[in-house]
Amino acid sequence: MLSGPGIAGLLLTVLLFGLLCPKLANAENILAVFSYTFGSSYLLITPFLRNLVQRGHQITLISGVSIMPHIEGVHNIRVPKLDMLMKILLDLEYETDLTKWTEAQFVSDYFYNCSKFVLEDPGVQELLHNASAKYSLIILEATHNDALYGFSQHFNAPLVGIAAYGSSWNIDFLVGNSAPSVYEPISALGYTAGLSLMEKWHNLIFITEERLVERFIYLPRQKDLYKQHFPGATTSIHNLRRRFSLILINQHFTMGRVRSNVPNIVEVAGMHLDEKPYPLDAELRKILDEAKHGVIYFSMGLQLLETWLPPGMRPAMSGAFAQLKQQVIWKSDHPEMVNQSRNVFARTWFPQRAILNHPNVKLFITHAGLLGLIESVHYAVPLLCIPLFYDQFQNTKRMEKLGVARRLDYKNLLRDEIVLAIEDLVYNASYKRNARDLSQRFHDQPMSAMDTAIWWTEYIMRHKGADHMRIAEQEMSLMQYYNVDVVSVLFGRIGLSAIIVIFLGWKLVSLATRHLEYRFNVHLVR
Repeated sequence: MLSGPGIAGLLLTVLLFGLLCPKLANAENILAVFSYTFGSSYLLITPFLRNLVQRGHQITLISGVSIMPHIEGVHNIRVPKLDMLMKILLDLEYETDLTKWTEAQFVSDYFYNCSKFVLEDPGVQELLHNASAKYSLIILEATHNDALYGFSQHFNAPLVGIAAYGSSWNIDFLVGNSAPSVYEPISALGYTAGLSLMEKWHNLIFITEERLVERFIYLPRQKDLYKQHFPGATTSIHNLRRRFSLILINQHFTMGRVRSNVPNIVEVAGMHLDEKPYPLDAELRKILDEAKHGVIYFSMGLQLLETWLPPGMRPAMSGAFAQLKQQVIWKSDHPEMVNQSRNVFARTWFPQRAILNHPNVKLFITHAGLLGLIESVHYAVPLLCIPLFYDQFQNTKRMEKLGVARRLDYKNLLRDEIVLAIEDLVYNASYKRNARDLSQRFHDQPMSAMDTAIWWTEYIMRHKGADHMRIAEQEMSLMQYYNVDVVSVLFGRIGLSAIIVIFLGWKLVSLATRHLEYRFNVHLVR
């Protein structure tokens, strides 16, 4: 039998345990589905899922085998065919000059296979046929894999999307943010600032073309997969894709993109910075510390192969670097081919965040991928951008406008122009000053990006999908949302009245004219 003090001590222990471990109070089952085949996206996803696990939630994760790292406490359903798809992509000779429709067909095939391989996987099929499987939330990539939204219908669970590459018009569409004036395209090449009337007209045509591409190329095949693998679904894919409870977008307004977000879009740029960066090794630290004139870091991304780069890019960059005083650290697939200059140090991989955080780094030369830009803003490093695909062009324009970057055209890389751009960015103090100001604004937030993402994700679970966050437009047609029906009736009546008045006036004038003509003719006869 326990004594009084013993019981009191036990109760105190239980109470302290409950206070210190609130994460166990509301643990939920969550299904995460990510068919990404490129590792950069998982830099964003991994810390997010790890934090959910640390808060006591039970995560089942559907992903590829080799790219998604192991997270302690997560139940994995690995899909080997996603790795096969990645290998096919890496072996592909990608062309930069594709028409929008040709590119759309290629991308449509890719995302169709992503969805198909996930849904046909034996482990996933076993999960779908497990009557005891229950989930409070489905987390997945927000766009292009629409067939996977069927998990939400199947398990009767709210949808939370991750937009790893920021927002565009299709993200806005998913949450009912029907404001065409703030839309951005998926592929920004050829899109303009939209300041003049002609530019606005051009942009409207540009985005309308993308919507047609989605409607007639992407969606039909995803719709077929949805019907095939979720035959008992009572909700159409068109209605399901408008049912997102929350979308976490990897951007922040301080980085030059102020948006009229609806409540269920939350900006979480920098979420991946929650992970501890890889440290510098002794050799790399020595190079950074001893660089008398500073260091320039050059990387075209985690998995952008050099075979996809313009053929003259490597010799042009090598020639430019040979004329610089600064030490150059170059991430290259073939370090033996670029390690020929006295001031160039190359490897196949570097701890990018640790390099950017070093005080001796003067410049980051990049393809303007979103994660790299966020890191450069976080560490206040000026940028020389060489955009190649999709969002990279818009990312570059924003950084230029903020005064922290310059741009080079990948189709016309000349050694002397590269040198001039680098020297301007390194020696013109305004770029570094603007980078520091931008970094301070980016850091000045009430809570970290990760804490924001976790709080809103748990908010959705606490409120069973939080339907009150979704604006009424999601239940309305475009005509109703913009009062086109009201305006059409109003102007229809005014127009009808005007037509009647004009018609009657014309008739009266015609009668009066005929009467005058008759009197005139009669007078002549007399």
